[in-house]
Amino acid sequence: IVLAQCLLMVMFRPQRYAAPFIPKHQGSFKLEHLIIIVSIFITVFLWCFKPALAVFGSEGVVACIPIFLFYGLGILNKEDFNNLPWNVIFLVAGGTVLGAAVESSQLLSMVAKTIHDSLQHASLWHVYCVFSLFTFLVSSLVSHTVASLIVLPIVAEVGASLGHPRLIVMGCTLACSGAMALPVSSFPNMAAIGLDNEVGKSYIHAQDIIMAGAPMTLFSATVVMTFGYALMTMIHF
Repeated sequence: IVLAQCLLMVMFRPQRYAAPFIPKHQGSFKLEHLIIIVSIFITVFLWCFKPALAVFGSEGVVACIPIFLFYGLGILNKEDFNNLPWNVIFLVAGGTVLGAAVESSQLLSMVAKTIHDSLQHASLWHVYCVFSLFTFLVSSLVSHTVASLIVLPIVAEVGASLGHPRLIVMGCTLACSGAMALPVSSFPNMAAIGLDNEVGKSYIHAQDIIMAGAPMTLFSATVVMTFGYALMTMIHF
């Protein structure tokens, strides 16, 4: 975190700008605020509660709950709908479709099998590093969520064949979270690149994400493959 903060301070030099004045909000707590808070807690709870997901079918169906509530009760209106960041939404959808295409074509399965076959006589740490790097690459290209849904089942199978499924899966899970090299690598990246100021100019461009995200992805990969592996080995994970 400290290293990332230092990198951002050097890149964007915030000392050149004065902090904006933020007026104090004078509004009172209303019923609609309570509805929003309750909706957030219900949605997050249903996302985390596996039996509920079995009833609703998927996380996407659960995500429709606040949409129906907010628009159905008039908390949001047509103008709010038109002002949604559709560029970010389609960016997320494009990454999801890309991941679905890779999964349905069995491309990742073929790549993972090729990697596994080439590492038959390699050490556990070697296998751990190769699959972690593979996960970093895939997560950077098709987003954390899509990569975890596609890669982790394959990694779990490979880890089980080596007798260390938990170690390999946890390393690749950390790799999914640590990949941030491209605008499509995560939803926060996509949301950040879609933010505009009052005159319609983007605060952050794609090259800004790459210049900051690529070094941090390399640093995260180094930490996961060294300190992460050592820590999980010590606790017999």
